[in-house]
Amino acid sequence: MSPSARVRLLVIAVLAAVEAPLVFTAAVKAGDLFSLCKRNDPQLNECVKDSITALRATFKKGIPELRVPSLDPMVVPQISLNQGNGPVSITSSFKDLHIQGFSDVQINSVKVDLPNYRIDVDCHLPWFYTWGDYDIKGQILVLPISGNGPSWSNYTDVRGRAAITGRELVKKNKTYFGMEDMKFDVDVGHATIHMDNLFNGNKVLGDTMNQFMSDNWRAVYSELKPVINEAVSTLLRDVAKKIFDKFPLEELFPK
Repeated sequence: MSPSARVRLLVIAVLAAVEAPLVFTAAVKAGDLFSLCKRNDPQLNECVKDSITALRATFKKGIPELRVPSLDPMVVPQISLNQGNGPVSITSSFKDLHIQGFSDVQINSVKVDLPNYRIDVDCHLPWFYTWGDYDIKGQILVLPISGNGPSWSNYTDVRGRAAITGRELVKKNKTYFGMEDMKFDVDVGHATIHMDNLFNGNKVLGDTMNQFMSDNWRAVYSELKPVINEAVSTLLRDVAKKIFDKFPLEELFPK
């Protein structure tokens, strides 16, 4: 069984968290929110890249017209992980997990394939930072771990690759990008993971484990990567779907 299949990720109430009160009127147009790109533009990929880059200014406030909350920080009400095999064997949960830093995203490249309903995005983040409450029990590499309380993690030199796939969807004689999935893959140049109150507050054991995780961050991150990928994918998937469900392709990519 693959690591991603072993991971049990439960994002509880994410949809409720992003379903903020609806404040836009039915007359809102895609051009009111985004810089539009013509589908036959020979520089379509560069145009979409610039359009996404321009959206960074809205990340902190979100897009209330589409019921999209702040993306910086993004907030996951709860994540649960049951990683039963491999070097990292833990049962853990995180509540009110905040993910901060997406306003500084740099879009490296975009590839738009409208006939095949696929969009690929390659991006880079100088850093992103997470914090929230944790509960954990299990083993990391050769050491047991247990505890609950506040935690934080810092990731630098982050590269992300998103693949958005879909199909043709016709509604009321208009064609939409019927989004089927969005996969986000995250690699990091360095990670620091810290948990307070490990081992019932035993400072010596807690400091030892935190130092151990920092010293062996590559092995720890390798095992936790599927969780981070799915957490980010879940949140950004919802944002992309709101856009594609709201606006037909004729409006998003005019001729």
